[in-house]
Amino acid sequence: MSLGKKMFTGVLWSAVDKLSTQTVQFILGIILARLLTPTEYGTVGLLLVFITISKVFMDSGFTVALIQNQERTDADISTVFVFNIAISLISYSVLWIAAPYIASFYNLEIISSLLKVLALSLIINAFYSVPYTLISITLDFKTISKINFASTIFSGLIAVYMAYHGYGVWALVAQTLINSITMVVMVWIFNSWRPSFVFSKKSFKKLFSYGSKLLVSSLLERIVSDLSSLLIGKYLSTKNLGFYTRGTQFTNFFSSGLRSILDRVLLPGLATVQNDMDLLVRHVKQIIRLNALITIPIFFGLFILSKPIIQVLLTDKWIMAVPIMQIFCIARLITLICSINVNLLYIIGRTDLALRQQFLKITVRIILVMLSIKFGIIYIALAELLSTAIHYFINSYYPGKLMNYGAFKQLRDVLPFFIAGLVMAIIVYFTTIGIENNILKLVFGPLVGISTYLLMIRLLKIKELKYLIQKIKELKK
Repeated sequence: MSLGKKMFTGVLWSAVDKLSTQTVQFILGIILARLLTPTEYGTVGLLLVFITISKVFMDSGFTVALIQNQERTDADISTVFVFNIAISLISYSVLWIAAPYIASFYNLEIISSLLKVLALSLIINAFYSVPYTLISITLDFKTISKINFASTIFSGLIAVYMAYHGYGVWALVAQTLINSITMVVMVWIFNSWRPSFVFSKKSFKKLFSYGSKLLVSSLLERIVSDLSSLLIGKYLSTKNLGFYTRGTQFTNFFSSGLRSILDRVLLPGLATVQNDMDLLVRHVKQIIRLNALITIPIFFGLFILSKPIIQVLLTDKWIMAVPIMQIFCIARLITLICSINVNLLYIIGRTDLALRQQFLKITVRIILVMLSIKFGIIYIALAELLSTAIHYFINSYYPGKLMNYGAFKQLRDVLPFFIAGLVMAIIVYFTTIGIENNILKLVFGPLVGISTYLLMIRLLKIKELKYLIQKIKELKK
């Protein structure tokens, strides 16, 4: 099977995985949001910031180094496995000690006990991180789809049951822990690799030269990405953080799924052609255009229909999340292209350049967020949008310099899709503005949007849709 077809198959199965699991998470999230209050949602959102920062140690750095290294050995794999477990134990110990102080800082006593329990997920995740990575290296996303879907369903149903019976924030904590436990069990069932519990200094040193820079870069990115949540929880309120979190979750439903698909397939797939720059750029150009074909109509549509979506699915108690959702619809479009550019540097082994960019991006985001914090959550969201736009030009600088495929060439490639999406959004807005019933808006709006977008694709002679359909047909043969 050619690299292009293998990657497309990987993208397809990864899309099936994300579509199924994200849809289940989306439905469960709606149910939980109707059962819980914005304050309860904000409290767990605050806790998850500390967990996701700690998870960076296992989700990037050395596991990504395994993917990039085409000559990995059993000693390399076992070394990363042992390292991840050690890091998870250290991270848990730090969070356990820090929990009372974090609770005191935010003046929420319940945070201490919640964090101590929720942080157990770090140790659990360490036991499936490496075998999960090994499955992704083989581009076996069919197996990954089964694992993610089953763990999402099982943990989500338990969380809904607990929320319905009045367990409040503990329902969300249980969801995270049960999801991690189910993932561990299923990954070890579907994966034949077994650890030897060998820690090789030679392997560690080899992987450290690549993974350490990526680890630092990812850690800084995570901290700064969650800066808004940390500041909102401290200087505004957990209720405001609940609105902010819920507003971003609608856009993250699509963007995190699409970004995960790109990250999963781009790195292991394109790592095999890392030494052929022309071929690498051709593949990336096609990926950017296919990404635009799918994401632009989704986010433009969400922007226009954000208010009826929240009113129908979450009720009016979440109406403050509407402008947050609209702002992040635009921001997440930019984020996805940023992700492709960062992956390009990882693929060619230039994590040093990615780290260099990270310091500049951090400076930009901190300044903008700090300037906006006193004006409220809408201005914080606008600051995030502006920083994301600036980040795009920072991220695309080195691909432009090293590969002659920089910011403006990429924007030129996605311009036809932007025009098609903008026309679609305008027509959907004016055809639904007179409809008072929100359910009718959510039925009629997407139908008009899809029809308009397909018509614009045809008028602008965009070939990617035909290519996508052709590739799907080939997979059936």
